[in-house]
Amino acid sequence: MKLALLTLVLFVGAQSFTIPLLFGGISIDKTPNNEVAIGFNRGINIQGNGFDRSTNFVVGNGTFNANDAAAVLVNGKRTGPRTSFGAGKDGFKIGTDVLVEEKTKRSARK
Repeated sequence: MKLALLTLVLFVGAQSFTIPLLFGGISIDKTPNNEVAIGFNRGINIQGNGFDRSTNFVVGNGTFNANDAAAVLVNGKRTGPRTSFGAGKDGFKIGTDVLVEEKTKRSARK
C-alpha cells in the first residue's frame, strides 16, 4: 500500500485529489513551491460535538515538514494540541501549542 501511494504521488505530480474514507480521507496536493503535500484527515462531528485529527506531510524542494493536529469539538468550538516538525533550507523547526476554543466553520457561519 505504501509503495502504491508513493508511486501515485511521484507520477501524478500536477494533479491534486482527495480519497474519501469513512470518517475522514487522504488528500494529495502540490504547493506553489512544487512540494508534495499529503494529508490524512479523520473525525466525526455530530451537532457541533465530536473530534477531528489531521496529519500532514510536505516533502520536496529540500524541505520536509510534518504537522499533526488533534481536537475535541464541544458546542461548535475546537480545542486541542498542535505539533509540527520540519527541516529545510533555514534549519530545523520544532513546535507545539494548544488551541483553545476556535469556532468551527459551521458555527462561524451563524
